[in-house]
Amino acid sequence: MKHKIYILDDHPVVIEGLKKILEGLDDLQVVGTAEDSTVAMEQIAKLKPDVLILDITLKDRSGVDMIKKIKQAFPELMVLVYSMHDENVYAERSLRAGAMGYVMKGEPASRLLMAIRQVVGGGFFFSASLLGSIVSGGGPRSGARGEPGRMLSDRQLEVFEMVGRGFDSHEIAEKLTLSAKTVDAHKANIRQKLGLDSARELLMEAVRWVEK
Repeated sequence: MKHKIYILDDHPVVIEGLKKILEGLDDLQVVGTAEDSTVAMEQIAKLKPDVLILDITLKDRSGVDMIKKIKQAFPELMVLVYSMHDENVYAERSLRAGAMGYVMKGEPASRLLMAIRQVVGGGFFFSASLLGSIVSGGGPRSGARGEPGRMLSDRQLEVFEMVGRGFDSHEIAEKLTLSAKTVDAHKANIRQKLGLDSARELLMEAVRWVEK
């Protein structure tokens, strides 16, 4: 019996590439794909896949937030993150949100397949150094200016990334179901943590972060 795979990524070319990698395998089958989280939630409820492969940055919401939402709605669904972002920044956040694995998009296809099969079997697929750090009580470290991935909370990082994509406070509030006042408070806390003196500096840092 083939294990059912669902793909959520906001880049159609990535979806097509993943489908090509998984095409014709005896043990894995792509049963659905989506480019936004709303469609994905609806289809996952109907298709009941075994594994969700998703990017950590989506058009309409943070991938970390999506993992939390997915695990609340579908506790048995196994989640594997497939992302261009460095594991050192996002893998621990993904693990704590409920993901069982993290693979960077620059990795060879053989490693992605290894990760999928590991997760399907109920195992975890993260680097040994990351898992060792978590087991020993390590976590995101405080650091110098320019390290938002380590210094910001999940929600703050989500707001920071949306600022970098050009969304204003009202747009961010609408997408995250928050008040604009709460979003502005997050921005103020982000500026304080990152040592930024103005909204302009915040915007510039956020744009640089998104374009990394």
